Order: sequence, then C-alpha cells, then structure tokens
Amino acid sequence: MRKRLKKYYNLGLSLAMGIGVLTFSDFTYASDDNIGFSFELKPNYGNSYSESRYRQTTDPNNKWKVNLTYSSEGVGSIATFWLDKSGSRVSDTHDVKQGSGAHYYPAFSTANQSNVRLGAENNNYSPDSYVISGYWDEETN
Repeated sequence: MRKRLKKYYNLGLSLAMGIGVLTFSDFTYASDDNIGFSFELKPNYGNSYSESRYRQTTDPNNKWKVNLTYSSEGVGSIATFWLDKSGSRVSDTHDVKQGSGAHYYPAFSTANQSNVRLGAENNNYSPDSYVISGYWDEETN
C-alpha cells in the first residue's frame, strides 16, 4: 500500500512540475538580441524600413539598438536611424557610422507595447541608393 501511495505521490509531483514549467515558459523576457536587417537606402532621403517587431516594454528608457555593419556607400559612411510605428516616428533620429559598433537609444512612450520597425535613410541628400545591413533590437533589457 505504501509503495502504491509513493508511486501516486511521485506521479502527482511530476505532473505539477510539468504544468509549472509549461506555464512559466509562456512568459517572454526582453534581452539584447541581434536581429538582422538589410535594405536599400533610397535616394533623396527616401525612407526604408525593416520588418516590425513587438516592443513589449512600458519603459521608454528600455533602449533600442542599431549596429550598422555594412554599407555599399563605403567604409565609415553614415546612415540615419529611428524607430517607426505605422508611419510615425517613435524615437529621435540618430546618425550612425558604419563599423562603429552597437548604439543604444531611448524611445518615445508611444513605442511601448506596440509593433515597431527600424527606419533608415541616407544622412545626406543624394540621387544614389545604397545597400546597408547590420543588426537591431526593439528593446534591450
């Protein structure tokens, strides 16, 4: 009889632990990820955008990140980046030099708990277009 109770106890404990793991696995936590982007910078300050990602934070100081690793314009060239939400800018614009590493910036509160995307344009008025690529993240902590 004791052996049977112990067996049921262990089975119940295993079930409870399994349910607990499944329940807590649904929670998502922000981290400093490297989401790849690659697109063409359009001529004459035309805007280009990455795919949207959900920014779950309620804290505008949870910074977004951009790292410009390549530009067909050349080594050390500059592009202007911002966060965009449905055609509206939800962060300040920032000039980032190719090859200068990751840069972290706060967003506006209107970026919180919504889908945002990385926006970019050439930092100067030019009739030429360029391919750029690198990494970004909508929130880093």
